[in-house]
Amino acid sequence: MTESRFIELMAKNMGKSSTPEEIRELEEFFIHFPEYRKMQNFTDALTTEEKQSDTLMKKDLDKNLDKIWKEIKREESIVAPIEEAKIRPLVFLKWVAAVLLMGILAAVFFLVQKPDPSNRFASSGMQNIYVPFGKVRELLLPDGTRVKLNAGSTFIYPKIFSTENRVVTLKGEGFFEVAKDANRPFQVHTDKLSIKVLGTAFNVKAYSTDKKIETILLSGKIQVGLNDKPEKSIVMRPNEKLTLTNKNAATEYQLEVLSDLNKDEVAEIAWLSNKLVFTNECFDEVSKQIERRFDVKIVFENEALKKERISGVFKDESLEQALSFIKMTTSFKYRRDGGVIFLSLR
Repeated sequence: MTESRFIELMAKNMGKSSTPEEIRELEEFFIHFPEYRKMQNFTDALTTEEKQSDTLMKKDLDKNLDKIWKEIKREESIVAPIEEAKIRPLVFLKWVAAVLLMGILAAVFFLVQKPDPSNRFASSGMQNIYVPFGKVRELLLPDGTRVKLNAGSTFIYPKIFSTENRVVTLKGEGFFEVAKDANRPFQVHTDKLSIKVLGTAFNVKAYSTDKKIETILLSGKIQVGLNDKPEKSIVMRPNEKLTLTNKNAATEYQLEVLSDLNKDEVAEIAWLSNKLVFTNECFDEVSKQIERRFDVKIVFENEALKKERISGVFKDESLEQALSFIKMTTSFKYRRDGGVIFLSLR
Protein backbone atom coordinates (compact mmCIF):
# COMPACT_ATOMS: atom_id res chain seq x y z
CA MET A 1 0.00 0.00 0.00
CA THR A 2 1.37 3.40 -0.92
CA GLU A 3 1.31 6.41 1.39
CA SER A 4 -1.30 8.15 -0.78
CA ARG A 5 -3.58 5.09 -0.68
CA PHE A 6 -3.18 4.87 3.11
CA ILE A 7 -4.19 8.52 3.54
CA GLU A 8 -7.12 8.07 1.14
CA LEU A 9 -8.48 5.09 3.09
CA MET A 10 -8.04 6.89 6.42
CA ALA A 11 -9.85 9.97 5.10
CA LYS A 12 -12.78 7.87 3.90
CA ASN A 13 -12.83 6.08 7.24
CA MET A 14 -13.11 9.42 9.01
CA GLY A 15 -15.91 10.56 6.74
CA LYS A 16 -17.83 7.28 7.19
CA SER A 17 -17.82 6.85 3.40
CA SER A 18 -15.66 3.71 3.16
CA THR A 19 -16.97 0.74 1.23
CA PRO A 20 -16.82 -2.71 2.91
CA GLU A 21 -13.88 -3.57 0.64
CA GLU A 22 -11.99 -0.42 1.68
CA ILE A 23 -12.65 -1.10 5.37
CA ARG A 24 -11.34 -4.64 4.91
CA GLU A 25 -8.27 -3.36 3.05
CA LEU A 26 -7.47 -0.91 5.86
CA GLU A 27 -7.96 -3.55 8.56
CA GLU A 28 -5.73 -6.00 6.71
CA PHE A 29 -3.08 -3.27 6.51
CA PHE A 30 -3.24 -2.74 10.29
CA ILE A 31 -2.93 -6.49 10.88
CA HIS A 32 0.31 -6.60 8.90
CA PHE A 33 1.62 -3.23 10.10
CA PRO A 34 0.18 -2.61 13.61
CA GLU A 35 2.52 0.30 14.26
CA TYR A 36 0.32 2.48 12.04
CA ARG A 37 -2.84 1.86 14.06
CA LYS A 38 -1.87 4.96 16.04
CA MET A 39 -3.20 6.91 13.07
CA GLN A 40 -6.57 5.20 13.43
CA ASN A 41 -6.65 6.08 17.13
CA PHE A 42 -6.12 9.70 16.16
CA THR A 43 -8.97 9.71 13.65
CA ASP A 44 -11.23 7.90 16.12
CA ALA A 45 -10.67 10.79 18.50
CA LEU A 46 -11.73 13.19 15.79
CA THR A 47 -14.85 11.29 14.81
CA THR A 48 -16.02 10.97 18.42
CA GLU A 49 -15.22 14.57 19.25
CA GLU A 50 -18.74 15.77 18.49
CA LYS A 51 -20.13 13.36 21.09
CA GLN A 52 -17.85 14.72 23.82
CA SER A 53 -18.99 18.32 23.83
CA ASP A 54 -18.33 18.86 27.53
CA THR A 55 -14.85 17.43 27.73
CA LEU A 56 -11.54 19.19 27.78
CA MET A 57 -10.38 17.11 24.80
CA LYS A 58 -13.10 18.62 22.64
CA LYS A 59 -12.13 22.14 23.61
CA ASP A 60 -8.47 21.54 22.85
CA LEU A 61 -9.29 19.79 19.58
CA ASP A 62 -11.66 22.55 18.50
CA LYS A 63 -9.02 25.15 19.26
CA ASN A 64 -6.32 23.37 17.26
CA LEU A 65 -8.56 22.63 14.28
CA ASP A 66 -9.93 26.16 14.20
CA LYS A 67 -6.41 27.54 14.31
CA ILE A 68 -5.40 25.46 11.31
CA TRP A 69 -8.52 26.49 9.46
CA LYS A 70 -7.66 30.18 9.96
CA GLU A 71 -4.38 29.49 8.19
CA ILE A 72 -6.31 27.82 5.37
CA LYS A 73 -8.65 30.83 5.10
CA ARG A 74 -5.70 33.10 4.36
CA GLU A 75 -5.18 31.19 1.14
CA GLU A 76 -8.85 30.84 0.24
CA SER A 77 -8.56 33.37 -2.58
CA ILE A 78 -7.00 30.66 -4.72
CA VAL A 79 -9.52 28.02 -3.70
CA ALA A 80 -12.80 27.68 -5.63
CA PRO A 81 -15.81 28.57 -3.42
CA ILE A 82 -18.11 25.80 -2.26
CA GLU A 83 -21.68 26.45 -3.29
CA GLU A 84 -24.83 25.22 -1.59
CA ALA A 85 -23.04 23.31 1.16
CA LYS A 86 -25.34 20.77 2.74
CA ILE A 87 -23.40 20.29 5.97
CA ARG A 88 -22.83 22.57 8.90
CA PRO A 89 -19.97 25.00 8.19
CA LEU A 90 -18.19 24.36 11.47
CA VAL A 91 -18.25 20.60 10.95
CA PHE A 92 -16.99 21.00 7.39
CA LEU A 93 -14.12 23.21 8.49
CA LYS A 94 -13.08 20.71 11.13
CA TRP A 95 -13.14 17.81 8.69
CA VAL A 96 -10.94 19.65 6.21
CA ALA A 97 -8.50 20.58 8.94
CA ALA A 98 -8.60 17.06 10.31
CA VAL A 99 -7.75 15.56 6.94
CA LEU A 100 -4.85 17.96 6.61
CA LEU A 101 -3.64 17.02 10.07
CA MET A 102 -3.98 13.38 9.20
CA GLY A 103 -1.96 13.84 6.04
CA ILE A 104 0.83 15.55 7.93
CA LEU A 105 0.89 12.90 10.66
CA ALA A 106 0.76 10.10 8.11
CA ALA A 107 3.75 11.56 6.31
CA VAL A 108 5.64 11.74 9.58
CA PHE A 109 4.78 8.13 10.43
CA PHE A 110 5.96 6.91 7.04
CA LEU A 111 9.20 8.90 7.16
CA VAL A 112 10.33 8.00 10.65
CA GLN A 113 9.85 4.25 10.31
CA LYS A 114 13.12 2.40 9.83
CA PRO A 115 13.12 0.27 6.68
CA ASP A 116 13.27 -3.50 7.10
CA PRO A 117 12.68 -6.52 4.84
CA SER A 118 9.02 -6.81 5.86
CA ASN A 119 8.08 -3.13 5.54
CA ARG A 120 9.37 -1.45 2.39
CA PHE A 121 6.04 -0.69 0.77
CA ALA A 122 6.76 3.05 0.90
CA SER A 123 9.86 2.69 -1.21
CA SER A 124 9.50 3.83 -4.81
CA GLY A 125 11.37 0.73 -5.96
CA MET A 126 9.05 -1.77 -4.28
CA GLN A 127 5.76 -3.29 -5.38
CA ASN A 128 3.19 -4.04 -2.68
CA ILE A 129 0.49 -6.52 -3.74
CA TYR A 130 -2.54 -7.36 -1.60
CA VAL A 131 -4.96 -10.12 -2.64
CA PRO A 132 -8.43 -9.57 -1.14
CA PHE A 133 -10.51 -12.37 0.33
CA GLY A 134 -12.33 -14.41 -2.30
CA LYS A 135 -9.55 -13.92 -4.88
CA VAL A 136 -6.22 -15.42 -5.98
CA ARG A 137 -3.57 -13.73 -8.09
CA GLU A 138 -0.68 -14.84 -10.29
CA LEU A 139 2.47 -12.78 -10.81
CA LEU A 140 5.49 -12.99 -13.08
CA LEU A 141 8.46 -11.43 -11.30
CA PRO A 142 11.26 -9.52 -13.09
CA ASP A 143 13.57 -12.56 -13.00
CA GLY A 144 11.01 -14.92 -14.54
CA THR A 145 9.86 -16.44 -11.24
CA ARG A 146 6.15 -17.25 -11.13
CA VAL A 147 4.15 -16.68 -7.95
CA LYS A 148 0.54 -17.57 -7.20
CA LEU A 149 -0.89 -15.80 -4.15
CA ASN A 150 -3.82 -17.06 -2.11
CA ALA A 151 -6.62 -14.89 -0.72
CA GLY A 152 -5.71 -12.50 2.10
CA SER A 153 -2.02 -12.44 1.17
CA THR A 154 0.35 -9.49 1.00
CA PHE A 155 3.44 -9.76 -1.22
CA ILE A 156 6.28 -7.24 -1.48
CA TYR A 157 8.98 -7.40 -4.15
CA PRO A 158 11.29 -4.99 -6.00
CA LYS A 159 10.56 -3.74 -9.49
CA ILE A 160 14.14 -4.73 -10.33
CA PHE A 161 16.14 -7.34 -8.41
CA SER A 162 19.68 -6.48 -7.34
CA THR A 163 22.73 -8.06 -8.93
CA GLU A 164 23.49 -10.00 -5.74
CA ASN A 165 20.19 -11.55 -4.64
CA ARG A 166 16.42 -11.72 -5.13
CA VAL A 167 14.54 -10.89 -1.93
CA VAL A 168 10.75 -10.85 -1.46
CA THR A 169 8.41 -10.69 1.57
CA LEU A 170 5.25 -12.75 2.05
CA LYS A 171 2.47 -12.38 4.61
CA GLY A 172 -0.06 -15.05 3.73
CA GLU A 173 0.21 -17.97 1.31
CA GLY A 174 2.06 -18.28 -1.96
CA PHE A 175 3.26 -20.93 -4.40
CA PHE A 176 6.64 -20.20 -6.01
CA GLU A 177 8.20 -21.54 -9.19
CA VAL A 178 11.61 -19.93 -8.93
CA ALA A 179 13.66 -19.17 -12.03
CA LYS A 180 17.15 -20.64 -11.72
CA ASP A 181 20.01 -18.21 -11.18
CA ALA A 182 23.04 -19.68 -9.41
CA ASN A 183 24.57 -16.23 -8.93
CA ARG A 184 21.51 -14.69 -7.26
CA PRO A 185 19.78 -16.81 -4.60
CA PHE A 186 16.05 -16.27 -4.19
CA GLN A 187 14.91 -15.45 -0.64
CA VAL A 188 11.39 -15.38 0.82
CA HIS A 189 10.98 -13.60 4.17
CA THR A 190 8.01 -14.23 6.46
CA ASP A 191 7.35 -13.24 10.08
CA LYS A 192 8.73 -16.51 11.47
CA LEU A 193 11.09 -17.92 8.86
CA SER A 194 13.21 -17.16 5.80
CA ILE A 195 13.63 -19.44 2.79
CA LYS A 196 16.66 -19.45 0.50
CA VAL A 197 16.56 -21.19 -2.90
CA LEU A 198 18.33 -21.26 -6.26
CA GLY A 199 15.61 -22.75 -8.42
CA THR A 200 12.69 -24.82 -7.24
CA ALA A 201 8.91 -25.08 -6.66
CA PHE A 202 7.45 -24.78 -3.18
CA ASN A 203 4.45 -23.53 -1.21
CA VAL A 204 4.55 -21.27 1.86
CA LYS A 205 1.60 -20.64 4.15
CA ALA A 206 2.38 -17.92 6.68
CA TYR A 207 -0.76 -16.00 7.63
CA SER A 208 -0.33 -13.87 10.74
CA THR A 209 -3.73 -15.04 12.02
CA ASP A 210 -2.95 -18.78 11.73
CA LYS A 211 -1.44 -20.88 14.51
CA LYS A 212 0.90 -22.72 12.14
CA ILE A 213 3.30 -21.85 9.33
CA GLU A 214 3.74 -24.51 6.67
CA THR A 215 6.24 -25.01 3.86
CA ILE A 216 5.99 -27.80 1.28
CA LEU A 217 8.72 -28.52 -1.26
CA LEU A 218 7.74 -30.03 -4.61
CA SER A 219 11.07 -29.94 -6.44
CA GLY A 220 14.64 -28.75 -5.99
CA LYS A 221 16.09 -27.89 -2.59
CA ILE A 222 15.56 -25.07 -0.13
CA GLN A 223 17.23 -23.87 3.04
CA VAL A 224 14.94 -22.62 5.80
CA GLY A 225 16.09 -20.37 8.61
CA LEU A 226 14.04 -19.69 11.76
CA ASN A 227 13.93 -16.00 12.64
CA ASP A 228 14.02 -16.61 16.40
CA LYS A 229 16.75 -19.27 16.07
CA PRO A 230 19.30 -17.80 13.62
CA GLU A 231 21.74 -20.59 14.41
CA LYS A 232 19.26 -23.19 13.13
CA SER A 233 19.17 -24.07 9.42
CA ILE A 234 16.84 -26.70 7.93
CA VAL A 235 17.51 -28.15 4.48
CA MET A 236 14.38 -29.48 2.76
CA ARG A 237 14.15 -31.92 -0.10
CA PRO A 238 11.25 -32.81 -2.44
CA ASN A 239 8.09 -34.23 -0.88
CA GLU A 240 8.90 -32.79 2.53
CA LYS A 241 6.72 -30.58 4.69
CA LEU A 242 7.93 -28.24 7.44
CA THR A 243 5.44 -27.08 10.10
CA LEU A 244 6.16 -24.35 12.66
CA THR A 245 4.00 -23.85 15.74
CA ASN A 246 4.24 -21.51 18.72
CA LYS A 247 4.15 -23.27 22.07
CA ASN A 248 4.97 -21.65 25.39
CA ALA A 249 6.40 -18.57 23.64
CA ALA A 250 8.87 -20.78 21.74
CA THR A 251 8.80 -21.85 18.11
CA GLU A 252 8.74 -25.59 17.52
CA TYR A 253 9.06 -27.27 14.14
CA GLN A 254 8.34 -30.64 12.58
CA LEU A 255 9.78 -31.97 9.33
CA GLU A 256 7.89 -34.84 7.70
CA VAL A 257 7.97 -36.74 4.41
CA LEU A 258 4.78 -36.82 2.32
CA SER A 259 4.15 -39.91 0.20
CA ASP A 260 2.41 -38.05 -2.64
CA LEU A 261 2.35 -34.40 -3.70
CA ASN A 262 -0.47 -34.45 -6.23
CA LYS A 263 -1.74 -30.88 -6.27
CA ASP A 264 -5.33 -32.07 -6.59
CA GLU A 265 -5.23 -34.26 -3.48
CA VAL A 266 -2.84 -32.79 -0.91
CA ALA A 267 -4.68 -30.41 1.40
CA GLU A 268 -1.83 -27.93 1.77
CA ILE A 269 -1.62 -27.14 -1.95
CA ALA A 270 -5.14 -27.99 -3.11
CA TRP A 271 -5.88 -24.25 -3.35
CA LEU A 272 -3.76 -24.18 -6.51
CA SER A 273 -6.60 -26.17 -8.15
CA ASN A 274 -9.24 -23.94 -6.56
CA LYS A 275 -10.03 -26.56 -3.92
CA LEU A 276 -10.35 -26.62 -0.15
CA VAL A 277 -9.32 -29.92 1.40
CA PHE A 278 -9.70 -30.58 5.13
CA THR A 279 -8.45 -33.72 6.84
CA ASN A 280 -9.44 -33.95 10.49
CA GLU A 281 -8.77 -30.24 11.09
CA CYS A 282 -10.32 -28.25 13.93
CA PHE A 283 -13.26 -26.05 12.94
CA ASP A 284 -11.40 -22.92 14.08
CA GLU A 285 -8.67 -23.41 11.46
CA VAL A 286 -11.15 -24.50 8.80
CA SER A 287 -13.15 -21.30 9.36
CA LYS A 288 -10.15 -19.14 8.49
CA GLN A 289 -9.79 -20.83 5.11
CA ILE A 290 -13.53 -20.48 4.48
CA GLU A 291 -13.30 -16.76 5.31
CA ARG A 292 -10.57 -16.22 2.74
CA ARG A 293 -12.24 -18.36 0.09
CA PHE A 294 -15.71 -16.83 0.34
CA ASP A 295 -14.84 -13.32 1.59
CA VAL A 296 -16.84 -13.53 4.81
CA LYS A 297 -16.29 -13.22 8.55
CA ILE A 298 -17.09 -16.23 10.74
CA VAL A 299 -18.03 -15.73 14.38
CA PHE A 300 -18.26 -18.67 16.80
CA GLU A 301 -20.99 -18.09 19.35
CA ASN A 302 -19.92 -21.23 21.18
CA GLU A 303 -16.24 -21.91 21.92
CA ALA A 304 -16.74 -25.68 21.90
CA LEU A 305 -17.49 -25.56 18.17
CA LYS A 306 -13.96 -24.38 17.43
CA LYS A 307 -12.56 -27.73 18.55
CA GLU A 308 -14.82 -29.87 16.34
CA ARG A 309 -12.89 -31.87 13.74
CA ILE A 310 -13.74 -31.34 10.07
CA SER A 311 -12.95 -33.38 6.95
CA GLY A 312 -14.09 -32.68 3.39
CA VAL A 313 -13.27 -31.47 -0.12
CA PHE A 314 -14.82 -28.36 -1.68
CA LYS A 315 -14.27 -26.90 -5.12
CA ASP A 316 -17.28 -25.45 -6.91
CA GLU A 317 -19.62 -25.40 -3.92
CA SER A 318 -21.14 -22.15 -2.71
CA LEU A 319 -20.67 -21.01 0.88
CA GLU A 320 -24.12 -22.31 1.83
CA GLN A 321 -23.42 -25.67 0.18
CA ALA A 322 -20.08 -25.98 1.99
CA LEU A 323 -21.65 -25.22 5.36
CA SER A 324 -24.50 -27.66 4.68
CA PHE A 325 -21.96 -30.37 3.88
CA ILE A 326 -20.07 -29.73 7.13
CA LYS A 327 -23.36 -29.88 9.06
CA MET A 328 -23.76 -33.49 7.93
CA THR A 329 -20.94 -34.53 10.26
CA THR A 330 -20.89 -31.69 12.78
CA SER A 331 -23.88 -30.57 14.81
CA PHE A 332 -24.27 -26.80 14.50
CA LYS A 333 -26.52 -24.15 13.05
CA TYR A 334 -25.70 -20.84 11.41
CA ARG A 335 -27.25 -17.56 10.44
CA ARG A 336 -25.98 -14.93 8.04
CA ASP A 337 -26.02 -11.18 8.54
CA GLY A 338 -24.50 -9.56 5.47
CA GLY A 339 -20.89 -10.66 5.27
CA VAL A 340 -20.84 -12.21 8.76
CA ILE A 341 -21.66 -15.87 9.48
CA PHE A 342 -22.64 -16.72 13.06
CA LEU A 343 -22.13 -20.34 14.15
CA SER A 344 -23.77 -21.85 17.23
CA LEU A 345 -24.69 -25.23 18.69
CA ARG A 346 -28.03 -26.78 17.81
